[in-house]
Amino acid sequence: MIAYIIGGSGFGGCVDYVTRRKLEEKLYKEQSKGQKADERKYESNKGEDIIDHLSKDWKLISSSGDIRIYEGRKAMADDIARPSRQRKPIKDPVGHISLDFHPGDAPKMTDELMTEVAQDYMRQMGLTNTPYIVVRHYDKAHPHCHIVFSRVDYDGKILTQTTNFKKNERVCKALNLKHRLMQSKSKLNTDVSKLRGKEKVRYQLVHDIARVYLTPSVTDWNSYVDLLRRNGISVKEKIGKSGRVNLYYGVGKQEFWYKKLDPFFSRENLELKFKVRREKQQAATAQPHASPQPQQQRQSQPKQPEPIVIPPLPDVVCGVKIDRLRQQAYQEGKFISIGICDPGGVIPINHWIWYDFDKREPVMSRTYPYDHKIPEAFQRQLAAKQSPGLSSQGAGITLSTPSFGSAPIQDEGFTQGAALSDDFKLWLSRHPGLTFDEALHRYREEQKAKQRRTGPKL
Repeated sequence: MIAYIIGGSGFGGCVDYVTRRKLEEKLYKEQSKGQKADERKYESNKGEDIIDHLSKDWKLISSSGDIRIYEGRKAMADDIARPSRQRKPIKDPVGHISLDFHPGDAPKMTDELMTEVAQDYMRQMGLTNTPYIVVRHYDKAHPHCHIVFSRVDYDGKILTQTTNFKKNERVCKALNLKHRLMQSKSKLNTDVSKLRGKEKVRYQLVHDIARVYLTPSVTDWNSYVDLLRRNGISVKEKIGKSGRVNLYYGVGKQEFWYKKLDPFFSRENLELKFKVRREKQQAATAQPHASPQPQQQRQSQPKQPEPIVIPPLPDVVCGVKIDRLRQQAYQEGKFISIGICDPGGVIPINHWIWYDFDKREPVMSRTYPYDHKIPEAFQRQLAAKQSPGLSSQGAGITLSTPSFGSAPIQDEGFTQGAALSDDFKLWLSRHPGLTFDEALHRYREEQKAKQRRTGPKL
């Protein structure tokens, strides 16, 4: 669940919006002329239990005791506005908050649960002692409701909590834990096929922009914009009234301010990321310069094969930060693992990432890469880079492991891309729901504890 705080100046307009006044007036005219009115029976509720509204897409599920809910929209707006008339007018006296729930919570999101969450939210935010209504909407794929209240309470005190966005974030997290609700961490985890209208376009655009950003060949702003346009996405910079330059992404006839998509997509942030990516790629391709040789001698020497260079991964992949050790392992040809939640899921599922030497590009899969092999040429190349003190046998890649007593825990299968050990496979099957890194950490801790109990083997 996420709460969006929306300000307003007119009680009547806000009540009309949440109760779909314009739409219902349109449907009433169609009905009065004998036309077949579109009742908007959405999949989420099929129009059931809503008999008083032509639009079938909203329902009043809660209100304070002094609201005249059966006397029309004007009466409700007047009752909500009553406390604000007892003092000097303030800017934006209307409190308007939208509570948006994850699509995965839809099966259990009854009116009673939604009302309980909305009242808990107002109580923890300190929005008490004020008139309010809670209206549920059915016009989108995910369950959501709107809270309309007065920012002036019955005692004439101004409720300033509606501008406390940090507190809003803390309260949402607490309510998600209390009611066992989902909170999506990234738009990339959203199933776009379940969305409709403008919302579907916006989320699909986020996915497409992220795919372009992850392309290793995109190392500057111009190449980024060029690849976006080749994928049918426009990029425009417009100067606002304040003189600031705003960035807009568009597809078809629709445009979105970058903050409505994701603040990560600002030009300043992306250019900084591209600079880091260029520096990493330049460092990876840098080779020591050979001393100049005569032309005839150079011609007589056999042509050296070009070195294989694995470009680094982006710092963040699908909302998961790629740390230094994972980045190093990936650039050494090994496969790495990250935990990503499926749409509507809460338990991260293990995904494997490795570099495909044939396609010369990164690959991500949920299937364990048993057939992943590192070419011998790349193994020799890595071995040549190893310092004299390190072993150069096999693949030339050996990570040191701490010893427990005199018997070190073997890392076979965890760092070199080999098959997993039978003991670890058995342990992993008995502990479902863990990411690969978490499982490996706990397995090692248990092995460490066993060594303490039994002592070193002689």
